Amino acid sequence: MTDDKLKHEAAIQRHKTIRAALWLVGLLIVVGVLFGIYRFVTAPVRAAQETTASVTASVDEVATKVLPVRHVEVKTGRQFGKLADQAHSSLVNYPAQEPESLSERAFRASNLSGSRDQVCAFEMNFGDTPVNVFAAADNDDYAVNKAMGGDAKRQIRLVFVTDETSIGLNAEYDDNGWQLLWRRRNAARKPLTDETASARVQDALIRVIEDCSPN
Repeated sequence: MTDDKLKHEAAIQRHKTIRAALWLVGLLIVVGVLFGIYRFVTAPVRAAQETTASVTASVDEVATKVLPVRHVEVKTGRQFGKLADQAHSSLVNYPAQEPESLSERAFRASNLSGSRDQVCAFEMNFGDTPVNVFAAADNDDYAVNKAMGGDAKRQIRLVFVTDETSIGLNAEYDDNGWQLLWRRRNAARKPLTDETASARVQDALIRVIEDCSPN
């Protein structure tokens, strides 16, 4: 009788062990299925995140390579900085004027974005051919940065236009001070030497201070 009881208890224990094992296998199967569903559902999100990370890295890499190409050496850095400070102050306070034609509106959108139509125009002569110069600050970014309590993000866009060509340079201020950069579309060919471009921009900044003051 004792042996039968022991055998019966052993059989019960085996059944319990088998049921526990089956429950564990079933649980693992359910977890596996749920994980598979999760991976399937979130695949587009992961792909988008990986793509975003890849694009961001590519943009950073390109920007790192492009910036030195755009950079214009300015030997008179302190003087250039003082002129840029005064010119920027004049341009952000310059009264807005609506464009007189669709072509002028398109020109501003392409070359002077963020200006809020606060565009100052004048004529200069660097030789035999008169040059039309258009100057504007990036007032959109400046206003946003100022509203956030900052004052470092400043930019002056200068476009020199003749009958044959259009050349753009940007004076940009960041934590390292004022820098002079070619507009992206002119950076590859650099139609002027750094020395000439720097001199032309400084002459133009003086004219901005003289001719574009709101007073």
